[in-house]
Amino acid sequence: MRRLVLGLTGTTPTVEQYEAMAAAATPEARESILRSTLEAALGSPKFYERMVNFGHEWLAVGAYTTGAAGDAYQGDMSGHLFKCDANTAHAGAYYAVHEFGDKDPAKQCLDQDANGDPAVPEVHQVEPWWAPGTTVTVLGKAGSDVTQVTDSKGQPVDCGLATGGYYDPMLPPACGCGPNLVWCSPLYGLHSKSNYDFGVQRRHPYEEPARLFAHLAWHDRPLSDLILGNYSVGTNWLRALYVRFGRQMGNSALDKNTTWWRPDADNAPRDPLHPTPDDPQAWREFVVEDLEPFHLALTPNRARSGSIDRTYRFDPRTTTDAPQGLPTAGVLTMIGSLSSFPRERVRAARFLEMFACQSFSPPPADVHFPPLEVDPGTGGTCLHCHRTLDPAAISFKRWDFNPAQSSYVPWPFMPGVGRYRITKEWLSGQYPYTGTSPGYRWKNAFVPNTLLTPVTPEQVKANPEAVLLDTMPDTYTLLGEHGDGTMGPLGFGKLVVRSGEFDRCVARKMYSMFIGRDLNTATEKGFIDKLAREFVAGDRKLRPFIRYLFEQPELRRGL
Repeated sequence: MRRLVLGLTGTTPTVEQYEAMAAAATPEARESILRSTLEAALGSPKFYERMVNFGHEWLAVGAYTTGAAGDAYQGDMSGHLFKCDANTAHAGAYYAVHEFGDKDPAKQCLDQDANGDPAVPEVHQVEPWWAPGTTVTVLGKAGSDVTQVTDSKGQPVDCGLATGGYYDPMLPPACGCGPNLVWCSPLYGLHSKSNYDFGVQRRHPYEEPARLFAHLAWHDRPLSDLILGNYSVGTNWLRALYVRFGRQMGNSALDKNTTWWRPDADNAPRDPLHPTPDDPQAWREFVVEDLEPFHLALTPNRARSGSIDRTYRFDPRTTTDAPQGLPTAGVLTMIGSLSSFPRERVRAARFLEMFACQSFSPPPADVHFPPLEVDPGTGGTCLHCHRTLDPAAISFKRWDFNPAQSSYVPWPFMPGVGRYRITKEWLSGQYPYTGTSPGYRWKNAFVPNTLLTPVTPEQVKANPEAVLLDTMPDTYTLLGEHGDGTMGPLGFGKLVVRSGEFDRCVARKMYSMFIGRDLNTATEKGFIDKLAREFVAGDRKLRPFIRYLFEQPELRRGL
């Protein structure tokens, strides 16, 4: 009983539970108590909390700092709102950092204009996206309904694409923050790289992988949706990042959506720790494409069945058109996880470790390899890992960071998608695409006729975006399997599941967590396969598999 309750809830049984077990007169009575205790634990919110904690251990991603570090005026891809000090004429009111350009915007709080002369600012009362059901005061144009202005060069500027900052010419003072301020964000914790507090927006993309795992466990969804599902869970803070990402990529579809930030607008499943329907901090389920149109769902509804049938094929070697977007694949396409691992090979390594229990270590000293010429996937000692990593890394090319957009910090984008088409100038290495420009890196990393970039120089000349090929060729194998032509991380996820490595990996991780020891892959392979079959037989859902594990003699022996 102690192992059962401790493993599922993180706490020990109560005195009353121990006494009831001690008072049971027959083995059958004790079994009945154990079964009822197991079901009570599986239905307790403490089980959800335990799964969140385990999710952080298993799906370990780093802090969301790449694309959101330093002063981070563009870290959330939004114009920023500050609050007036308590001793000002408009104490507690919000004002836009860009309102007076490079002059002190806080002068509005003192009823002054940019030159310090007396002037009463515009005052607006707005229901903000981050606090539904409340009203905030906003000074100046930020709270207005202005959606387009003219910049200093006489060119129209879409306020929804502007981002904010004292010297940002893309955000003239006349720009509004959009309906319900959805194009702006209150400045919460962006001066810190810490994830310590849920009041810090960057904590939420860091939290997303673990929360999705706990959500799948709590709502009896297949765990394969971790890498195959087209949906996720998120608070208003996380949802806002996806909405802003899509807008920055050039899609304005969400401009007409007035409900994504209203937690009571639908009955989407949510976490048990925030049961009230109007809580913006609830981890509520959403189809990612509904908030960010370039994260493709490819099915009209949620992929809840663990299906691996979703397919999107795109080959830049045969077309100069842009892809529709990137097929959503659970953790594999999350903003936080992709940004945590900022290079495609690192992403491939971490995801193979997480979801296929692969390990990468140096080769034995007595192994000889062909000499390294150009490609680490075909020569040199690096071949030991890269012959596995590079076919997997192909899937993770369409996520990078564009420093050309900000003098403060780069923000994430999907290369070749939306308004970010890649030209030969991107790959030239010449000004202004030098130094930290992702194109400069691609020029050196995505070399034609290599394992990572199986395209010819002629194909790159015809279409520079051919270097972004992110579909594993059918001549390649990974984990003993050929791909099915699906583009991007979803193609990788489908292959990991189809190979059986995902099921074996989950079986090992769950056994280690609940039984308390790691299984030996050499001497206990048959048992691992048996556990994987049981996991699949339960539709890859966690609760049925936990029930099976708690029937195992090893747990009953108290080892």
